[in-house]
Amino acid sequence: MAVIEVKNLYKTFKIPHERRDSLREHFVNFFRPVTYEVFHAVDDFSFSVEKGDFVGIIGRNGSGKSTLLKLLAGVYGSTKGTIEVHGKIAPFLELGVGFNPELTGKENVYLNGTILGLSERQVRSKYHDIVAFAGLEKFMDQKLKNYSSGMFVRLAFSVAIQADADILLLDEVLAVGDSDFQQKCFDKFREFKKMGKTIVFVTHDLGAVREFCNKAIYVKNGKMVASGLVDDVISQYIYTDKVYEITSSQTIKTHGEKEVEITKVEYLDKNGENNGKFISGDPLTLRVHYRKNKEVDSAVCGIAIYRADGLHVYGTNSYLQVEEIVLKKSGYVDFKTDSLKLLSGSYAMTVAFHHKNGTPYDWRDKDYLFQVVNLSKDEGIVALDFRFTHE
Repeated sequence: MAVIEVKNLYKTFKIPHERRDSLREHFVNFFRPVTYEVFHAVDDFSFSVEKGDFVGIIGRNGSGKSTLLKLLAGVYGSTKGTIEVHGKIAPFLELGVGFNPELTGKENVYLNGTILGLSERQVRSKYHDIVAFAGLEKFMDQKLKNYSSGMFVRLAFSVAIQADADILLLDEVLAVGDSDFQQKCFDKFREFKKMGKTIVFVTHDLGAVREFCNKAIYVKNGKMVASGLVDDVISQYIYTDKVYEITSSQTIKTHGEKEVEITKVEYLDKNGENNGKFISGDPLTLRVHYRKNKEVDSAVCGIAIYRADGLHVYGTNSYLQVEEIVLKKSGYVDFKTDSLKLLSGSYAMTVAFHHKNGTPYDWRDKDYLFQVVNLSKDEGIVALDFRFTHE
């Protein structure tokens, strides 16, 4: 049964080309009309959400994700199209809306609970659970204006999850608080999932999408690019969004006289496309293009991978792999892996041609940058094949 049905949904905003804030500006420009640019924040969306679905909405900043969530919540009215919702919605869009900084934490729990539709009796019965979840037992009699930003969002989220709703709309709430509080949030989402609640949430955490969601929607420039199975949508997001082209470090450290010159370096993804971002565990081919400017009696091509903080992660070369390179006037050499074992992070690649005695021809130190997205919850640098068992 579909609890959310969206058909041909549009939302546009008019952005004025100039601001007229004062009475004088309006008077001086009275006969000159204000011109606008039309911005299509949501452009022809159609999808449905079934009861019990956990749907992740992914995409770059400014793609229209949060606008879509606000349309579903009724915060915005649509420009065109229809939204049908069957069930009570609890929108977690801007945590803490309605909180009063001059009131104590305890007073704000009762105030915000009422805004969420809870009776005073219900808030009273849930109060200790709210405070315990937020971890703010010692601070509830202090005024909210004395809370840190982290304490504020913890209290706001702890109140918000008490709302008795069939459908939850979450906007980047996985990012609130410290690591311990985030783990509480994850545990709460697992509980919601077991309860069969319907959840739609916006996030940049692709690992969370893969763990929790049974469906995903990829949004780009106000349009729905893909929807469906999570792994398929994430893969399309990573490998078809060409904003992730290979980039240079812009701080090139080179060595050598260019007897053999590196002319281009490509990172080829599983689709054979030049890309600067990869999913951990997917194949990668590093293609090093060269031009031979002078005859040499020996040629070795090598690579080294460094983490963003300079830690040397891995290195190899054709000599170590007992492969002799027969150079043409120009060509390329490939370094391939069927499964990229790096975990999430930014990395830099050193690429070099040199003599087998180590004399550099063209040595580009940490010049070629790429990123890895890990969809598991493993931590560290590399993905080792450990599996959990117990007796």
